[in-house]
Amino acid sequence: MNFEICVSTPVDVAIAQEAGADRVELCGHWECGGLTPTSASVRASASIGIPVRALIRPRAGDFIYNASEKKLMIAEALDCLDAGAEMIVVGGLDESGNVDEHLLEMLCKKISSDLIVFHRALDVSKNPLESAKILQDFGINAVLSSGGAPAAGLGLGLLRDLSQLGMEVIAGGGVRLEDVTTLGQVGVEAVHASCRLKTLSNILNHVDEGLFDLSTYPVDFDKAVQLSDEVLKWNEDEF
Repeated sequence: MNFEICVSTPVDVAIAQEAGADRVELCGHWECGGLTPTSASVRASASIGIPVRALIRPRAGDFIYNASEKKLMIAEALDCLDAGAEMIVVGGLDESGNVDEHLLEMLCKKISSDLIVFHRALDVSKNPLESAKILQDFGINAVLSSGGAPAAGLGLGLLRDLSQLGMEVIAGGGVRLEDVTTLGQVGVEAVHASCRLKTLSNILNHVDEGLFDLSTYPVDFDKAVQLSDEVLKWNEDEF
């Protein structure tokens, strides 16, 4: 089992690497669920020496994209790969709640399916398991999923089904230390966690709280180490 941390800055990447993560997923604007990072951020993160996967999400909100947004997503994906990302993490649905096959066609014309992870849009699709089969038809075999539940530890049934279907399942969404063993037992390829800690600088303590939200959410080293150790323990027990 691999350990993947969701990061937003090169500093987060360095912390994740020091804490023992196997790789990172880089996004911008984590507070809204993550948006596509800049190519400069990807380049700086990739230079640190840990594998970087880049989220491709052009805006917050739902996963139903219009034609111009899809073109932007293709351009963003190509830029991120060119900047050093090893894979892209992307997803989209049509208005019926099914996987957006048109978007997949556009992606796979430009990018090898081996470089694509379909993200948690899968969890809000009409039928996640059938959606996964469509992904396989396009040669996409990696998914990030909570098992259609609010937290991955509650979605074990679907995560097991996805794994048994032959998907490389990255379990993400509220992953806790006590979930690692059960997630490993259902066959996930990796656990994905943010390990964030809300931080408020006291440097600008003269600023009224109602004027700006000065909170940041960096990766917390201690949280990351604890989860990394739990994954390592699972791997050692398995082998």
